[in-house]
Parts: sequence; structure tokens; C-alpha cells
Amino acid sequence: MFIDEAKVILKSGDGGHGCVSFRREKFIPKGGPDGGNGGKGGDVVFLCDRNQGDLQAYRWQPHRRAPNGTPGMGRQCAGPDGVDLILPVPPGTQILEEGTNRLVAELTEHGERVILLAGGKGGQGNMNFKSSVNQAPRRTTPGYPGEEGSFRIVLKTIADIGLVGYPNAGKSSLTNLLTAARPKMAPYPFTTLHVNVGVIEYPHVFGRIVMADIPGLIEGAHDNRGLGHQFLRHIERCALLVFIIDMAGSENRKPWDDHRILEKELRLYSKILAAKPRLIVANKMDLPASAQMLKEFKSRIKDLVIPISCYSREGLEDLRMQLWKAVKGSPSERPQPPALVEDDEASSHLAKKLSKTKKAPVKAKKSATKKAKSAPKTAVKAKKKRVAVSKKTKPSAKARVSVKKKAPKAKTSVKKKAAPVKKAAARAQSKKK
Repeated sequence: MFIDEAKVILKSGDGGHGCVSFRREKFIPKGGPDGGNGGKGGDVVFLCDRNQGDLQAYRWQPHRRAPNGTPGMGRQCAGPDGVDLILPVPPGTQILEEGTNRLVAELTEHGERVILLAGGKGGQGNMNFKSSVNQAPRRTTPGYPGEEGSFRIVLKTIADIGLVGYPNAGKSSLTNLLTAARPKMAPYPFTTLHVNVGVIEYPHVFGRIVMADIPGLIEGAHDNRGLGHQFLRHIERCALLVFIIDMAGSENRKPWDDHRILEKELRLYSKILAAKPRLIVANKMDLPASAQMLKEFKSRIKDLVIPISCYSREGLEDLRMQLWKAVKGSPSERPQPPALVEDDEASSHLAKKLSKTKKAPVKAKKSATKKAKSAPKTAVKAKKKRVAVSKKTKPSAKARVSVKKKAPKAKTSVKKKAAPVKKAAARAQSKKK
């Protein structure tokens, strides 16, 4: 079984503790501290290995842990470091952090190494704390703990060519004829349940091309119909996409409809696949209805079409040479990326959604204008109420005048009462003199 995704729980090794030890030998009194340091914990290392095919080993054994460092020993002996945990993965593997889906590392070339989790540092022995003041220290430090975490490993196959088509279009048959891979073939749909990778050999030029065969796509694959779009990530790195079209319409479908739906599913999946250059292979040309269908197909679609038959093996050699030119040839020989098409069902559906959302603010504006019209009437009523209240609460003009007239009388009365007191004081001072 081909496994292209796995969840792993990893932990690096802990560091070893420092040692408390004193030198004790015959005829050497007070030898002093000689406790060694602890060893470093082992790292968790991912190694890119082209001899690995998938991630099956991590599906059945997700928990991995690196060895710990050894504690320090006497006679100033440091503990050995923990052995690194090396995890081999095939080229094209991505390591994502579980939960956040943050890309931590990506390995694409053979022999590439990535230290994912570093081991803990070892502790210090008591020989490191000796000084002129403290000549017999018993102090040590413990080892640091290692790092740990949960990660998701995703494999994206690195191939030059990716085969795309409906079920029973002939992708597995073509892979059997051009490469040494042997995918399952049967007269019912969805016989391919996982990705098959094969190599097309070119002995006359001492070259090779890697081809990836993915399960068949149907309409609505982006909504997880059929086998879904989980296998489309295996052709994201391909330099060329090859559309295998059933030109005879043996499944009661038109070839141009198959081509339109495949283009639509690639656009809905990602813009990366939509911009890939492509080549159209018209299969099942040995059937009677294929010739007429091919003429009409070429009149509708202007891309390069190569007619073949996996049953009679016609046109296979021409296809081999066209694939070499499209992948390894000069820039003038390679097909150009297609122009993005906007007038499909997906874009019209999005346009309807946008038109519905644009109508909503108009209603809000109308309601706002109604409120604005009703606002002046309420304001006039509020002003009238304020004026009526102010008329009741404000004092009259006569009252204001009376208040002003009474205030000076109070001041004069105070001064008249205070004058006789001053005169009596003056008379008393004159009598004393």
C-alpha cells in the first residue's frame, strides 16, 4: 500500500547530568573535585534518501525518540553523547507542524539532511566550579531536556511528467507500455488507488524521464467526489502534464467535455497546476468512432494532440519522442503554458455570489435615507419640547429685577450696623488719652 502522508510524534534526547566526584588515590591527599560533564542528547535528523518509496514506515510507528546523553563520571570523564535518530524519507517530502500547518522543512535532493529537533545540552560536573574560595565544590547542573513536537509528513512525488485523465482512459496501460512500472489494469473504473511512478528510458541519448500516474479524476473532485483531489499534489512539481483523453467516447462522454472538466478541476485545485504546460494524448484510436471524434476535437481545441492506441501500440514511439522534446528539449520545442480561462461554471457561480452581496448595501442606503428624512421631524418636535420646558423653568424679568434690588439693601444694612461699633471704639481710645 502506498502511503503519502503520516503523522509522527518526535522527541530528541535529554542531556546527561553532571557528576560529583573527588579524586581519592593512595599518597595523594585532598585530590580535589574531578566530576565530569554529562553528554549531549541525540538529535532528530531527517535524511533525504532516493531509495525510499513512500512513508509507510511512519504510518505504523509514529512515535520516535532519540537516545539520551550519558551522565558524567569521575576522573574528569565526560559522558558520551546520545546517538542521533536518523529518519530517511523519499525526495519531495515536506514536514509540516501539526495544528498550524507551518512548513518546517522540505527535502528534495538525495543526501540532504535537516536537524528537526536538537538534543538537550549536557550538565556540568563539580570540577567546573572549583575556585580558590571553594576548593571542594559539590555543585553540579542537570542536563537540559530535549525538544519534542508533533509533525505531519507529506510526500509530493518529484516527477517530470504527470498523467491526468478520467478513470478507464488508459493511464495505467500507458504506464505499463512506456515504463517498467506495473500498475493494476482492469476493465472497471478506479483501478488505480495510489500513485505509480515509472521511468521512461532513452538509451540513444543516455537519458531518462520520470512519469507519475495518479488515480482518475471526475467532475466535482474538488468537492471530494470520487477519490477526491488528495493525489493532485503529486503532480505539482511536474514540468509537464499529459492529458489522457478517451477519444472514442466509450464511457458515453464527449472528449471535449472531458478536457473541459479536467481543466476546470485543475484550476479549482490550484493556480500552480493551471499554469503548467500540457500535452494531449488521444487514446483508443483503434475504435471506429475515434477518427471522427478526433477531427471535431481538433476543431474545438487548438493544443497539440498526439493520437495513440494502447491496445494496438500505434503512435507510442512518436509519443516517446514528443515527451522527450517537451521535457528535455530546447525552449522552442517545449509547449507553452495555457491561457487562463475565466468563462467557466466556477467563475459564473462566483459572479452570482458577488452580485447578491452587492445588492445588500443598496437596501441599507434606502433605509438610511428613510431615517434621514424622518430625523428632521423628530428634531423639530424635540426643539419644541425644550422651548416649552425652558419657558416654565426660566424666571420672569420682574423677579430678576427684584433680586438685583434686594442684594444692595442687605449690604447697606450691614455697613450701618458696623458703623456705631467703630465710633464707640474711637471714643474709648480718646478717653484713655
